Amino acid sequence: MIEVPASIGQRLLAMIGHYRAGHGALNCPLLCRLRGPLEIAALQAALDGLTEAHESLRTTFTGRGPALRQVVHPPRPLPLTVVDSCDDAAVNAELSRPIDVASWPARATLWRAGPADHTLCLNLHHLVTDAWSTGILFAELRLRYARALGRPANLTAPSWQYRDFAEWQRDLCDGPDLDRHRDYWRDRLSGLRVPRLPYREPPPGATPGMVTADLPSYVVDGLREIARDCGTTLFTVALALYYAVLRQACGQDDLPVASLFANRARPESRGTVGFLANMVVLRTRLDESMRFPDLVRATHATVAGALAYQEHPYQTLPLEATTSPGGGRVDDVVFQMMAELDFTASAAGLEFELLVPDGIGSRFGVELAIAPRGRGLRAVLFYTPRLDDDTAARLLSGYVSAATAVARDDGAPVAQLGT
Repeated sequence: MIEVPASIGQRLLAMIGHYRAGHGALNCPLLCRLRGPLEIAALQAALDGLTEAHESLRTTFTGRGPALRQVVHPPRPLPLTVVDSCDDAAVNAELSRPIDVASWPARATLWRAGPADHTLCLNLHHLVTDAWSTGILFAELRLRYARALGRPANLTAPSWQYRDFAEWQRDLCDGPDLDRHRDYWRDRLSGLRVPRLPYREPPPGATPGMVTADLPSYVVDGLREIARDCGTTLFTVALALYYAVLRQACGQDDLPVASLFANRARPESRGTVGFLANMVVLRTRLDESMRFPDLVRATHATVAGALAYQEHPYQTLPLEATTSPGGGRVDDVVFQMMAELDFTASAAGLEFELLVPDGIGSRFGVELAIAPRGRGLRAVLFYTPRLDDDTAARLLSGYVSAATAVARDDGAPVAQLGT
């Protein structure tokens, strides 16, 4: 057993968990559909192999705040609960059921929908994983399943375990190398004001909400073409649309939006399972006369700068750079987009399909999350009870209409988008 200090990001997440006890927003599951003849013993061996290879999957936590510490346990089998039926309600219940990370950070459940149709959930606490880690685990699960059945599998040990990353981050924060990052963010965020969304005093009993909408393939194809023409990414184009919609809702031309970046510039971290993701603030200034390609290019500059300086821990930014005089926080408004992974692959005669759950909630005030859905995209807006349902629905419908408009005419004026 090894006990080491928690990272800066882990301490913040633990604090969120303390104040939002019982909320499934701190779950970060690997959810996948398994089609074909399944050998449950091989699947169990694959899960046990993941737990042995990655210390995060056997890490619990003690203490609170600055005294939070990681306790890395020796490898042990991960129990797999097998359920002889499958329905959406049962899966959603497991996704939202909190994980007691002081006892163990992982649960595994397998639902059997038919002889050759199963759903697997490796449910993890967010303190030990992130979206990038989900991709690592999904790829490695297939390889370990194949190996358990005697098939060849090219598996390599991670260069860093999570505690190696945490130690590197502590050294970074204590040394001079962080100064240029700190200077960049101080200049970039000076004088910002958080988006002034039309919040209300929530009525008694109000709870967080969620609305969803799908962007069809022809719209997404148009957005990809805009990204190619502007020499940027689909993430940048999707974020630019969010700025346009927020501008209509807030009446602001200077907009900061928070996002979680992978924070894996160090090559040793590419195969590490753990909570490495870091919050960055993407501040872009809009102009009344802008057309959409102008906004995309301005957004591209914002994203490129954030990528270059993403290693600065968000929690250590100067206080005046993360709050507004009115008391709001810049991370009240968040944009996230899931990376385009290989969502379907086969191993040892079994097809693995990575599923993207959208019903486990958000840790933030207003969060727009974009995820692949077939050849299109699904947009999910999570929102605080301070935003009424009609306003949230208008925000999301405005995003869809803006995306559709620029896919048809990429030179559309920004001032007309999202109306």
